[in-house]
Amino acid sequence: MPDPDPLKHKRNRRSDYGCQYLSVDSPIHRMGVAWKLLLGTLLGVAAIAAQKPWSLALVLALDGVYYFSARLTLADLWRDTRYLMVQALIVVGLYTARYGIPEGLWPGLRIALQIFLFFIPGIVFLRTTLASRMMQELSRVIPYRLSFLVYTSLRFVPLFAREIHEIKMTQQLRGARLAPRDLLNPANWRDMFHCLMIPLLVRALKIADEAALSAEARGFGRRNERTHFNPLSLEPATREGEQRR
Repeated sequence: MPDPDPLKHKRNRRSDYGCQYLSVDSPIHRMGVAWKLLLGTLLGVAAIAAQKPWSLALVLALDGVYYFSARLTLADLWRDTRYLMVQALIVVGLYTARYGIPEGLWPGLRIALQIFLFFIPGIVFLRTTLASRMMQELSRVIPYRLSFLVYTSLRFVPLFAREIHEIKMTQQLRGARLAPRDLLNPANWRDMFHCLMIPLLVRALKIADEAALSAEARGFGRRNERTHFNPLSLEPATREGEQRR
């Protein structure tokens, strides 16, 4: 028996990498780009301003409502923030090494949580905004060359997340100590810098050069305005609609 909704599996498909656009219907997906930028800015400012445990808990609750209102799951949250978990361990480790466990534990946890909360609205923005909509809305308030720069910077986030994963797997096969339990030991941070950060920087420079050459080959910047591709979704007609015709 044929599937009555052939696009169902495509819409519900989950990516193995974080920060990629998820094609589902949610209140956050239907929200305008400008409103999402404004809401994300307010939540980011709140994350920076929060210092007390109660204020951090309040911002965490607001970010949680915002994230899960986009029909994102806990698995998506793990994919989106697993690299921030490593950063949190490093921050807490540095603070405790500098000030000791009783004195440095809370400042380290607070800074790590603030960074986590600051990035959540941006992750939701990437997860719920089409590239064409993002470019179209940004071009209304800033020059389209600058909007292309902002858009490219945001869309490179999932690409670099995938690059980090692939580089990490390759270097681990070569014997680099990059597993989460290995990074708990500061002596292994040298492997993270030499085997992960430097190859990622080289890869980022190469991708930026390829993107610039590709945009130039397509005539980017030769006109004062540019067009945008807006995909349309078609739904099967109902019997009521057919009768009205």
